[in-house]
Amino acid sequence: MPVECAITERPLTIADLPDLLPAVLEPVYDQVLPAVLGGDPVALPAQMPTGLPATAAAELAAALAPERPARTGRTTPAAASGPVTADTTVAIDEAGCARLLGFLAQIRDRRALRGRRYPLPYLLALPMVAMLACHIDITAIAEWVSDAPAPLLLALGASSDRAGRPRRPDVKTITDALAAHGEDYDRALCAFTAALARDQHRDTRGPLRRCLHVDGKAQKGATTGGGRTPMLLSARSDDGTIAAQHAVPVDKTNEITVFGPLIDQISDTDVTGTVITADQLHTQREHAEYLHGRDAFYVFTVGGNQPRLFAAIDALPWRQIAVEHATIDRGHGRIEIRTIRTLPVTAAIAALFPHAAQVFLLERYIYDTAGKPLGAVAVLGITNLTAAQADPAALLAYVRGHWSIESLHWLRDVVLGEDDNRMTTAARAMAALRNLVIGICRLAGTTRISRQLRHNSRDPYRRPLILLGLAKPARDQPDAKT
Repeated sequence: MPVECAITERPLTIADLPDLLPAVLEPVYDQVLPAVLGGDPVALPAQMPTGLPATAAAELAAALAPERPARTGRTTPAAASGPVTADTTVAIDEAGCARLLGFLAQIRDRRALRGRRYPLPYLLALPMVAMLACHIDITAIAEWVSDAPAPLLLALGASSDRAGRPRRPDVKTITDALAAHGEDYDRALCAFTAALARDQHRDTRGPLRRCLHVDGKAQKGATTGGGRTPMLLSARSDDGTIAAQHAVPVDKTNEITVFGPLIDQISDTDVTGTVITADQLHTQREHAEYLHGRDAFYVFTVGGNQPRLFAAIDALPWRQIAVEHATIDRGHGRIEIRTIRTLPVTAAIAALFPHAAQVFLLERYIYDTAGKPLGAVAVLGITNLTAAQADPAALLAYVRGHWSIESLHWLRDVVLGEDDNRMTTAARAMAALRNLVIGICRLAGTTRISRQLRHNSRDPYRRPLILLGLAKPARDQPDAKT
């Protein structure tokens, strides 16, 4: 179980850091790393962890330096097909629109036969473009539709009235369509985003394997009648897209029973050889067996829900093992040091957890920019990746990638308004739309989602289309449709 040292009002001392951390922070020790470790000796403050690799020690010294290079100017949000300026002509990509509508056409229409004025794929495509234009609630989405250019609506599958004008659904019609098809809509959007990701052939992780991070999230504002808050279990790809999402039944106490059904939604192509990370709740023998059967790998942290396994790993001689890899990061007013040590599993550990190959100890130290300790966390973990398949640097990256899923939660809650959501009928569909917006922006290469959405809102009928692959800049096409 993670051991945390909470931030207090008084300055922390070495004695405040947890005793369970094997890398004890000695009050006094030789602060100069010998030159034999590589490079020039680096002097570090006494409160820093000992035994850092030479390159990490140099990075830490640079992070602590009072004189740091000035940051460059603000960056412009990324665009999928180059910059879109006020005079850029945009042509609708009919093939791209047909592809999107093809994904949405797989959703079974649950509406009554009588009174179907609008094709279902059309109703479900409109919120995708509108939310990417920073219209983040149903009312705003309907307002976007009311002002949208006619050629765009026709390309998205709108039916026409007698005058040839596209029919524009109102807020109730859009809400009813989303509410009636939430789960199927969620799966269709995941499949569509995954297809866009495959098209890009992005490999930003270098030698690392494809990774899926499984984590649960409450749907804030979606509770009805004083009941439990609905939960969604999501599998997030390392490119920022959601590969699958599954509702946790309200009569269940946790997410464990939904783990298998969630991964079942993902094709063998995207699971085979993939690393699956999850928090301690999912460190279950059944999950390890399931992933082995799908030819996937697991990287789990181990805590109090597996007391025998935790005790067996904790008893290993971690104090005698050197730090094998470390990362140094400075930002948001603090410096974070992460270190990792690995060991092969013992016979006792192998008997406790199936297919295990390595165990690891990951430590995280947090300081302010002046080097004052703020806290520390120690985490034990287990994986079926062998040392040849994943070195310490890779394992640290996998775990760190899982922790980054918290940024997805913040984006949905704050930037995309899930905290303020009070729509209970279409909560699942709206969650799917928020995931789509984040994933599309990530695929476009932007790291500032809020800024990208503001950028899109200033040109709401062109920039979102380019990001979704529904339009392309066409400066040499005077007859462009929009």
